[in-house]
Amino acid sequence: MKKNRSGALHAPDKIQKHKRSFFSFSTAVFSAILFTISLTIAKNLAVPAFASADDGAYVGLEFYGSPQISRAEVERMLGLHNGASYKSVLGAIERLKRQLKARRLEANIQAVTGDGTDIYLSVDILGDEDELPSRILENPQQVNFRSEEPLQLLEKLHQRLEFLEAQGRPANEEMRDGVKYYCDEPCNQIVKELLRHCQPMREELLYLIDHDPNAVRRTCAVELLSWAGEVPDTALRLLPAVDDIDLNVRTMVTRYLFKCLPLLPDDFPFQDMVEVYSRDLSRPSHDDRSKSLYMLLALVNKRPELIRQVKSLDAKRTEQLREHSLVPSIKLACGQFQRLFARANVGLTDVKPNLDFLPP
Repeated sequence: MKKNRSGALHAPDKIQKHKRSFFSFSTAVFSAILFTISLTIAKNLAVPAFASADDGAYVGLEFYGSPQISRAEVERMLGLHNGASYKSVLGAIERLKRQLKARRLEANIQAVTGDGTDIYLSVDILGDEDELPSRILENPQQVNFRSEEPLQLLEKLHQRLEFLEAQGRPANEEMRDGVKYYCDEPCNQIVKELLRHCQPMREELLYLIDHDPNAVRRTCAVELLSWAGEVPDTALRLLPAVDDIDLNVRTMVTRYLFKCLPLLPDDFPFQDMVEVYSRDLSRPSHDDRSKSLYMLLALVNKRPELIRQVKSLDAKRTEQLREHSLVPSIKLACGQFQRLFARANVGLTDVKPNLDFLPP
């Protein structure tokens, strides 16, 4: 393995032996692109949670408890009343973050839309004793992209998607043979360029995800894999990243796996995937809970015989979420599992769940 002058690692020689031109970024340009993309990624990953929230009204707090702070204290810090506006919710989030920081507490805080314009606030305090461990990066070192062009294209794609969203005509994703396209021709022109760059870089992107300590770089690399091909192998090698320490990385990995699930072959280790997402279901964030439920339902939909494994691992957790969650999508998903578990108890394991409520 070789280091450049700054000490950053490139992908191993065996990956690069057929490539003679390998060059580093201008540090300033690279940093600027990554900063812009990081802001866009954070916004885009929050889109399902914040959709149609501008005219929404606050409904309630989703808080599962913590030995470090009580629900009453969290509600006092928020200072919200039922019916408060979306703008008030955003202000309350910033206020809560400041007060938690003063107490040296960290939290995952997400505004989540429910039915119509209802807004729920999900607060999970980090650092509790029962928090699940995250994967440890292999020999963590900065890994350079071979070229800044894929990131520039990704930034350009995000800008186009944001423009369409602002115009009220969002470009829906379309998966074609494991490649992410959009129902917008200018976006697909960018996709063609991404395909040209990302397919030869697949090994490098996977290597970066396993080694680079910069979460924004890892998130970008996962997104770029949408245009790198070889879906079954890519999906298998991405599974450990479901346990990444960074929420945005975990969310991007799950989006990739969810979209590509129909393309995975019969000999794919689906049982391993069930174990990964059963573990992730207990992580402290709304995104982890919702996306783990969606993935587990999608896995049972693809392979109904997995319901017995899901039941043995998740029956208690899904019942807890069904009873205590305020968010309609969480309650619906857990209700689906309760019906599937009941049928499994009488030997009916070939019934597929209804996935109509899942986001596109």
